[in-house]
Amino acid sequence: MSRPLIAPVLIPHGYCAPGCPYCPDRGQAFPIPGPLQVAEAMDRARRKAPGRPVELAFYGGDLWSLPRGPRAALLASAHGMVRRGLAQSVRVTLSPMSALRAPLGDLRARGIRAVEVPVLTFDPAVLRRLAARRRADAGGGALSRLRQAGFRTIAHLAPGLPGSSHRTAVTSAELLARTRPDAARVLPALALEGTWGATHFEAGLWVPMSIEEAVATCRHVVRRLRTGGTEIIRVGLQPAVDLQEAPDVLAGPFDPAMRQRVEAELLRAAATDALRAAFAFPLREFSFVVHPREEAYLRGHENRALQRLKEQFRLDHLAVFTSPHVPRGRPVVLRGIAGPDQIQGAVGARKAS
Repeated sequence: MSRPLIAPVLIPHGYCAPGCPYCPDRGQAFPIPGPLQVAEAMDRARRKAPGRPVELAFYGGDLWSLPRGPRAALLASAHGMVRRGLAQSVRVTLSPMSALRAPLGDLRARGIRAVEVPVLTFDPAVLRRLAARRRADAGGGALSRLRQAGFRTIAHLAPGLPGSSHRTAVTSAELLARTRPDAARVLPALALEGTWGATHFEAGLWVPMSIEEAVATCRHVVRRLRTGGTEIIRVGLQPAVDLQEAPDVLAGPFDPAMRQRVEAELLRAAATDALRAAFAFPLREFSFVVHPREEAYLRGHENRALQRLKEQFRLDHLAVFTSPHVPRGRPVVLRGIAGPDQIQGAVGARKAS
């Protein structure tokens, strides 16, 4: 069964609890969407893919921090879409403190089935730099409460925040993995115009990560979360799409291809380990079998990544085949240039294990 198509409605920042790095630095409030925007988002999604299930998603700011009237109107409109069978379910974004105090039974009754939680970090020093009024373990407590109530949980981590380091980012990933969220977004911190982060960057109080540093850190964060069973659904923030305010990026690791770069690094490391384990002198020909979505990651731009592997192991030929039965991130290496039967046998063995 295919996943539902997302009908996004962006909630503005500016109403969030203290510590949100995306909120305007001077408390500027942006217009709050209403039932009309909900209806328009649903109409766009249904016209885009007629007959496909739709999930109405409130992205961006903390829904529960909105004023009561607009919040109630949005929830009522979303519930109406579910009751009429137009939306299969609803997804909302709640800060850790909102997720700890919101009436979860009422949210489920309104058709909400998934909750995104911007945990950001588990490091107390980083949270103090953000002036967040919550304990470092509040994010984990929020995710646990949501999971116990039967919600699908999607956590956000933001490596590279002021006061953070590669080590604090990896430690946060390890702590997040223990809470076993269903999915995660890994969003390296950016200095966005008009936000708290921009003020600190312009004052010389914070130097955001470079793209290379972000790729190196996110590679470890993604690998740790994925090892714990958490699905990675996004790597890299896209302000013009993800935030209603659409602020300009002043500094930081902004790259629309951030996920591709991270996934390519992860697969390159896995492929190197697998090839090293299978290598036997004097063989000079090997075959990779990877998930279809990872072939481009393994080959790299103009086959350069594959060529580097050939040169590293001094190979004459390195073939690449695909199979949907190979788990993502776990390439299979076969000695020689594999034929269909050999591939099927190796994939079958991997699937059974």
